[in-house]
Amino acid sequence: MIRSTAVLLIATASLGFVSQGAAQETFAIRCGRLIDGRSDTPVSNVTIVVRGDRIVEIGSRTNVPSGARRIDLSRATCLPGLMDLHAHILLNPSSVVQHDLGRSSADRALDGLHNAQKMLHAGFTTLRDPGDFDAYYASVAVRDAIAAGTFEGPRLFVAPHTLSITGGHGDLNNLAPDLDIMIPSRIVNGPDEIRRTIREQVKYGADWIKLMATGGVMSAGDDPNLTAFTEEELRAAVDETHRHGKRITVHAIGTAGIKDAVRAGVNSVEHGILIDEEGIQLMKERGTWLIPTVYVLNYILEEGQNLGYAEESIAKARALVAERNRRIGRAFAAGVKIAYGSDTIFPHEFSAREFSAMVALGLSPMDAIRAATANAAEVLGIENDVGTLVPGMVADIVAVLGNPLDDISILEDVKFVMKGGSVVKNDVPRT
Repeated sequence: MIRSTAVLLIATASLGFVSQGAAQETFAIRCGRLIDGRSDTPVSNVTIVVRGDRIVEIGSRTNVPSGARRIDLSRATCLPGLMDLHAHILLNPSSVVQHDLGRSSADRALDGLHNAQKMLHAGFTTLRDPGDFDAYYASVAVRDAIAAGTFEGPRLFVAPHTLSITGGHGDLNNLAPDLDIMIPSRIVNGPDEIRRTIREQVKYGADWIKLMATGGVMSAGDDPNLTAFTEEELRAAVDETHRHGKRITVHAIGTAGIKDAVRAGVNSVEHGILIDEEGIQLMKERGTWLIPTVYVLNYILEEGQNLGYAEESIAKARALVAERNRRIGRAFAAGVKIAYGSDTIFPHEFSAREFSAMVALGLSPMDAIRAATANAAEVLGIENDVGTLVPGMVADIVAVLGNPLDDISILEDVKFVMKGGSVVKNDVPRT
């Protein structure tokens, strides 16, 4: 019994749901407006009582406990802590242009911690890193150090590496064939190799598995329309991942690759740019989540030339953007389940620009907020702890000045951040 309890506590701590050294302080947070991540409409003038790492009461007539630390956010809108399900914390903007092969896994871990902390201060209390550019397991080390309380940072779920076919999105196709280096992704071909690699990922700490199911935009020498894996390979990947009790997502841009991955039973699809009507219906029938990462294509087109991106990548983005607008807009309108992810090949503090990009394609501001709160929590399987502001939930709370339902871009300037009952940031002006 003692051993079982210890195992449970270790597992819970690894997800960041056990307070690490935080005193059982009580807060009374006065919110001018509250968007709880669950209701269709906000409520005004409420107080959130937080004790330790949990919300204990919310209401307009709340009795503030004696000795509670009062925080006045009466000029602000309070929301659940935001979540980004496509945050490459080890990747810096310069890495997109240069492979940064001179940087060690230790260097990347330091980059990852720094970038994760920037995102926390921008309001993202939970992140998923869906495969990163690192030969070893730096993202796992960052996740565990934050969960242990050694460093401040957001709650992290990680797929340590992406799994790519030879020559696919994830392979380094522009390197000389006689250059013998350790590819920072995992190159896999055939069901047996896929199963072996997934077992290795799980052995060393993976929460998620990530496959490159089609070609991509920022990779050299491959076609976004290309379907990378066979149906047999995709089904092997899904089966092996789910047998280990983990979840699996895919990078998928091309129409056929999206549908093949959904039929194979993946939990979510990243990008989904060329989804068609059949793909939309498949995702709805099977409950597959779409993480559309809208802003990143805009960023490539707006900044790519100045940043020195390869003309091939800019041309791919240019060829896709109109179809993306039409097809992702149609997926929004059709009611595909949407969760938030930004694909941070840009400065990590720009992550919240994804909100405006989604709204521009037809998602309502409230649905965009849900995508980054309640929906994202459901994708991760942590909806009983975070994602909504109701009594009993972990106290992940952010606040912005103004009403994001009137202007969603306000979420790009988060003024207050609380993670697990600890105040990370409070830049709300005093009245």
